[in-house]
Amino acid sequence: MTILTRIDGVSGDHTRAPLDMVVDDPATFRGRVRGHAAGELVFAEMFVVPHRGAGTVRNGAEAYYKVLVPVQGHCLLSQAERQVPLGPNDVAVLDLSQPYSVLFETACRLWVIVLPRRVLRLPVAGVGAITATRLSRRHPAAALLSVMLAEMITRTGEFGTVELLRLADTLVDLVTTVLTAHVGADRAAIDHGVLPRVKTFLEDHLDDPELSPAMAAAAAHLSLGYLHKLFRAEGATVCGWIRQRRLECCRADLTDPGLYRLTVAAVAARRGFVDAAHFSRLFKLTYGVPPREYRILNAGMKQWRP
Repeated sequence: MTILTRIDGVSGDHTRAPLDMVVDDPATFRGRVRGHAAGELVFAEMFVVPHRGAGTVRNGAEAYYKVLVPVQGHCLLSQAERQVPLGPNDVAVLDLSQPYSVLFETACRLWVIVLPRRVLRLPVAGVGAITATRLSRRHPAAALLSVMLAEMITRTGEFGTVELLRLADTLVDLVTTVLTAHVGADRAAIDHGVLPRVKTFLEDHLDDPELSPAMAAAAAHLSLGYLHKLFRAEGATVCGWIRQRRLECCRADLTDPGLYRLTVAAVAARRGFVDAAHFSRLFKLTYGVPPREYRILNAGMKQWRP
């Protein structure tokens, strides 16, 4: 077994995304890879004769996924004790941190995307459950993925650097959409475990003025759209949940005798509200009185409480 090729910096900007290949008989192997890089993404067109290949396990700090879309011919993917035959316009994903093999039963032309695991922001366990499986070609995003890959590969030279980076972002979104539609046979079980962890992260960072849905999605390895979907299922929004929890914490802080020395603005700032006037408006809208008046009223009640 010998590494046939490694594409580390292909046409475009330098990238660390791997395109490694190991073949049974390097002396007889014939094939061609035309690859391009856009930011952290590598996308390539491969032409190969019938052969069996295997992926080398990447043990570096960065983990990658490889997405394969055959255009002509057939191949057989194996990973995690699963095997799946792929034909034209099928879509499959492989985890490059785990061993895998590919058997090209006929001469094959296929498109390949290699991208860091973290950019998808999907549950690792969920994606791991669908490696080496055929993702539905009938899903509209899968069809769009094939069309976009074809255009990007054949017309790469027509795009400027910034345009190519934007297209790469769209490509990542399409891959995420395709995978999200298939991740986890028991979606409810995954959702049930993810949402409490997201809320714990938000609670722990309420004092950060920069806290955002994007931060929470990145921390939980979810796509931003999927995070919003989880909260919509509860009849809420991420920003609305953050705002409500901050207000609840501020209301408790305003009646805490240990914090009476702090101004209302300081109490608000402790919970991530940087604009005191905006905080006062939200507080009054939510609780019916301004925060300063709420503090005075509750302080009086505590003072005279028997």
